Amino acid sequence: MFKRRGGVCFGQKAVEGKGKEIPAIKDLLEIISVKQQVVTTDARGIQTNIAAKIRSGKGDCVLAVKGNQANLHEDIRTYFEDEDFLSQMKKEEGYSRTIEKAYGQIEIREYFQTDDIGWLPGQKQWEVLETIGMSPYTYKEDGKETSETRYYISSLPLDIALFQASARGHWAVESMHWHLDVTFREDHNQILDKTAA
Repeated sequence: MFKRRGGVCFGQKAVEGKGKEIPAIKDLLEIISVKQQVVTTDARGIQTNIAAKIRSGKGDCVLAVKGNQANLHEDIRTYFEDEDFLSQMKKEEGYSRTIEKAYGQIEIREYFQTDDIGWLPGQKQWEVLETIGMSPYTYKEDGKETSETRYYISSLPLDIALFQASARGHWAVESMHWHLDVTFREDHNQILDKTAA
């Protein structure tokens, strides 16, 4: 699914089961212009050929990195693990922080982005790679605190505001998935007839 800031969906494609998202992403990239746009995907879409297709369409990408790219994930996680290094980054242009109150909770989000990627093993296979990023976030509600950290590779130049908007904007799309899965219990639907009302 591709969504612009105005909340308009420009394309979607139904898939038959888990693991079929990758061909669907490629199909959508064939029919949608990504020129001068930032395309985001969750971890399933982090594929070298998808990133290359986005760049060949003159778009940029911010791709979430998780366990399906285990070595890349571990390398980026380790890079951002040093507290002294992060303290130094907070004084530079590749850092921003937001604090928001939403849905009865406090949300603290940090964004780190760097173009220091010469050390990254496998960099050559990711030809479009210009920067990497990390976004730790914390939710505080009723005295409880929940934290998670997300990691990214990107074709974006060092521009923390654009990286932040892209990483944060992706989760607006993900929230649609959550509503389908949780509110409408789509994953529990046992109807096999695609034309059933």
